Amino acid sequence: MHTYEENCDLTLWRLWEDMDHYYVVHWCDWFLASLVLRDAYILHFWSIFDEFLELSFQHVMPHFGECWWDHVILDVLLSNTPAIFFGLMFAKWLGIKKYDWLGREGKKSIWDWDVFHW
Repeated sequence: MHTYEENCDLTLWRLWEDMDHYYVVHWCDWFLASLVLRDAYILHFWSIFDEFLELSFQHVMPHFGECWWDHVILDVLLSNTPAIFFGLMFAKWLGIKKYDWLGREGKKSIWDWDVFHW
């Protein structure tokens, strides 16, 4: 069985070796999530938060154990971010409405976002 924390040397071979079915699952998951949520800020926040959850619960679920670069480079930068980008572009191509869950459209600063107002 392949474990992702056995050898944490950052090499191109290790990076390529860890691009397995979990990489494809990450990619498909975030592509489909971007079609559902359609808000880049929420999706990227959720993507990074999800990696922190994996780090926090790897003592409970051993398959969450990964090298630091696996969380940052492979999951966030090479899988989740491109999948979110292409998912949002696909939604735009389909003509699906873009959501603004935080109410920041047309606002000048973060304090003007509708999410901070009752």
